[in-house]
Amino acid sequence: MNDAEKLKLEQELKKAAPVLNRLGDSPSPLPDHVRARLNAALDRKIAASPAVETKPADNRPPAPEREPSWLEVWRWWIGLATATAAIALILTLNRSGPNLPPVIQVAMLDSIGGTRGTNASPLTVIQQQWNESKPVEFSDNEKLKQWQQDWEAGSNRIVAKIVYDRDTGFIRVTVRSAGRLLVERAFPVTAEQDLPSVLESVKALIKEQVK
Repeated sequence: MNDAEKLKLEQELKKAAPVLNRLGDSPSPLPDHVRARLNAALDRKIAASPAVETKPADNRPPAPEREPSWLEVWRWWIGLATATAAIALILTLNRSGPNLPPVIQVAMLDSIGGTRGTNASPLTVIQQQWNESKPVEFSDNEKLKQWQQDWEAGSNRIVAKIVYDRDTGFIRVTVRSAGRLLVERAFPVTAEQDLPSVLESVKALIKEQVK
């Protein structure tokens, strides 16, 4: 008999105590069959009462963390590789590649023209230094300035603009990379027969910027 059944029995006995006392005070004792029926009724009452169930404590260990599946790991690596490739492509497009040759643009300002009486044309000498570039000749200084301000060609590469100002006797060199000024310098040309050697110095300056 558990504690709950004992408690129920004590409560029933307390209720039946006055009746039992009165029966005990009477001159005639309680008949055996009546006492047996009373005890049977009490037993049925106790048996019919629901038993109090106690829930056992849950001592189970916590469930372990789920390991990621191979498909989730594969998707994570694919996403990382895609993002890395995109960043590398953007960096490559936004910088001038060290293996790409610079874009050379050459011009000459000559407001006097052929009246100087020289035999060799300076444009021919310049063309021999940069065969891939076609020199442009200007007689108007304003048009030359517009040409000097146009940096759209080869915007992602190193661009060198070379201007031979025949009127002042100077070669002006401007080198830019992706809109950023790298170097700007002027070389004096004291005599046009010295033009090839001066152009060699210009080529060396540009080569230093490509390194």
